[in-house]
Amino acid sequence: MVKKIIAVTLAIMTLTLLFASCSDGSDEDLYYPIYADPVSFDPQIATDNASKIVVFNCFEGLVKSDSTGKIIPGVATSWEISSDGLTYLFHLRTDSKWYMSDYAKELLDEETAKNFNYSVTADDFVYGLRRAFNPEMGAVTDSRLFSIKNSYSIYKGEMPLDELGVTALNSSTLKIELSEPNNDFLNALTQSAAMPCREEFFEATKGRYGLDPEKVIYNGPFYLYSWSTGSHLTLYRNENYKGASPVKPSTVFLYINSDLSTRIDKLTDGVYDACPLSVRQKSEITDKDISYISYAGSTWGFCFNCSDEIMSDYNIRSALTQSANVSSLPIPSYCEGYAKGLVPEICLVGNKSFRTFAGNIRLPENDSVAAKASLSQGFENLDIKSVTISVICHENFENIVKLVIQNWQKTLGVHVNFILEPLDEITLERRVKSKEYDIAFAKITAESESVVSFLGMFTSEGTGNIFDFKSKKYDSLMGITDETLSQSEILSNCAEAEQHLADMSVFLPVFSEESFIGLADGVDGIYAVEAGTVPVFCGGTRK
Repeated sequence: MVKKIIAVTLAIMTLTLLFASCSDGSDEDLYYPIYADPVSFDPQIATDNASKIVVFNCFEGLVKSDSTGKIIPGVATSWEISSDGLTYLFHLRTDSKWYMSDYAKELLDEETAKNFNYSVTADDFVYGLRRAFNPEMGAVTDSRLFSIKNSYSIYKGEMPLDELGVTALNSSTLKIELSEPNNDFLNALTQSAAMPCREEFFEATKGRYGLDPEKVIYNGPFYLYSWSTGSHLTLYRNENYKGASPVKPSTVFLYINSDLSTRIDKLTDGVYDACPLSVRQKSEITDKDISYISYAGSTWGFCFNCSDEIMSDYNIRSALTQSANVSSLPIPSYCEGYAKGLVPEICLVGNKSFRTFAGNIRLPENDSVAAKASLSQGFENLDIKSVTISVICHENFENIVKLVIQNWQKTLGVHVNFILEPLDEITLERRVKSKEYDIAFAKITAESESVVSFLGMFTSEGTGNIFDFKSKKYDSLMGITDETLSQSEILSNCAEAEQHLADMSVFLPVFSEESFIGLADGVDGIYAVEAGTVPVFCGGTRK
């Protein structure tokens, strides 16, 4: 009963704030749509977009990225790197504090609550990183963090947590030791898995840390005040936060809205201050007062479902890629041009562009003779004489996919039939993620600027392996080892792994596409991290 009263009270207070902010035209409240409810507010296990948006705005790591992608101080005011690149020494702000709500405080026993130290300490980062590698956690840790000494052995359960190369020298000095130098390590520390965690509070939640606003404490610019499932989340400015830049919004409202058309209307009407947009959505906006931030983070192409009985045969896939002739396709107005590979332009290794290093991948040549031979071998392998293949695509690409199907029919003949199913964006994304397709012309978007993290999604056990492709060679190239490779070796391995996907006809890249964050008239100071997928609201203003 008490919880019901609290929930109703929170809802009433939130609605009061909503109406008040709408009526007084305050520039201190910001409104932004998200697609779905968050899964967890625990930084060490947050992987979905909504959860990351909360984490990146309500927590602060040792370092963070500014609007240009430059690494700037977070809780650490400065750091030193040893000449051999193996030891990082971070000096923490002494005024960095945890925010704990009264409800959260009730989880602590009387003695712990009375003596709780609200300062964010080096021990909080030690505990957070140990949780990230704890095999019992099941955390999806950024692969770049595995350069920390002993991290992989700990992750495999072969060494105890206290052997991790992370040490609190005192309350405000943290030492991190690496196995091998890694020029991308500071970027890795901006990730949610590297956020701090207070041990005694985590233990007090009894396994429910991060499941609701009452079971988390925060050290970032905002804290999560309330969460109305299926409706919205409310972030309040954290008055305990003492970062280098002031927190300008007093409140951020995250509305759960998967209706793409109403999102655009609410952005142009000024209901939303900012909104994520695809190129097609941006093209529908005629309001000249809307400004945009762009991120070259997506690749459109043909995905082949390797768990499908027909598509599991390499020769069938090869026949299709050899006869697609995608270089002759017209480039849609909402795409930048032909894709240079699976990896989008935004992906980096350290501060180096992966695409600049790798150039264009080699695609299968358009060869009708080779395609027919591959098809014949595939039919023999599967002991079939004809096949019907379903193809799903976004409804806006229907005519383009029809051109490719015509090429396939012309080359492969009447023994291969195709059923084309145009879908809306949400349905297409769901079908691809759940592997409910034979062939999908779909968009693959980077959720991190790290090429290692991006290509790591497609390993045999990768969380984003939408192709269900299993390859020991690919896993070896993208595998985590006890000794971290040099930056040049990482680039080389990633280039070879990307090419392997093309050689095995797992993905056929066609177009590259930008994504955008649209800003309403007068809105400024909002930018995005995680390859443009996670907005940062700290400096956001509205005239």
